[in-house]
Amino acid sequence: MTELKRNNRAIIGLFIILAGSILLMGTMDLLPSNIYYILFSWPMILVAIGVINLIKKEYVPALIMMAVGFFFLSPRLFEEIHYGDLFRYWPVLVILAGVQFIFRKKKPFTSTHHLGDDADTIDEVDIFGGGVTQVESQNFKGGKITAIFGGGEISMERCQLSEQGAVLDLAVIFGGTKIIVPRDWNVRTEMVSIFGGFADKRNYFSENNSDPSKTLTIKGVAIFGGGELKNF
Repeated sequence: MTELKRNNRAIIGLFIILAGSILLMGTMDLLPSNIYYILFSWPMILVAIGVINLIKKEYVPALIMMAVGFFFLSPRLFEEIHYGDLFRYWPVLVILAGVQFIFRKKKPFTSTHHLGDDADTIDEVDIFGGGVTQVESQNFKGGKITAIFGGGEISMERCQLSEQGAVLDLAVIFGGTKIIVPRDWNVRTEMVSIFGGFADKRNYFSENNSDPSKTLTIKGVAIFGGGELKNF
């Protein structure tokens, strides 16, 4: 696991812990209702993503996401501002989108990278982007996949499971992930979906019998997002 991916996962984990703590305080009436109303609103998701980008030193996306978040938060922060008046200024969002297009890093969404046969685990983090990952391990043990407002494709066409099988931890939030496995693999899904879903779209016909002792287990959560499992 690279240092960058470790840092990304730590930042995301801290924000999830913070969100859970705020939610807990709200359900226990430890926060004033007006503050809880602001903190647990969908524009705060945009602000949080902006803060994450700021920590990662991606300043232009950070400022744009925070600006859009505060734009939609303003009626909650100031009583004199109403949504009807606010939407007169919606072209500002188009301007911000243009700024983002100009300054964004030139990293194609369809980029492909390979994990060689010596990499037995994966740790993919896709935030506002993604790509295709070719897994070629001959002793695959699993790993972690995180997709937030982004996603990608994990292809295991030339991959072999370890003797103990493998476990993939999947966290999808406002994103999506496609996982492609060989047709003779035994796969078990244990996903929890909240306003999302994870679909098993495999073709179950196979000339080769699967080995029940080798199982790929996909577990995790899909929140306002999802994914799909396919074979070839």
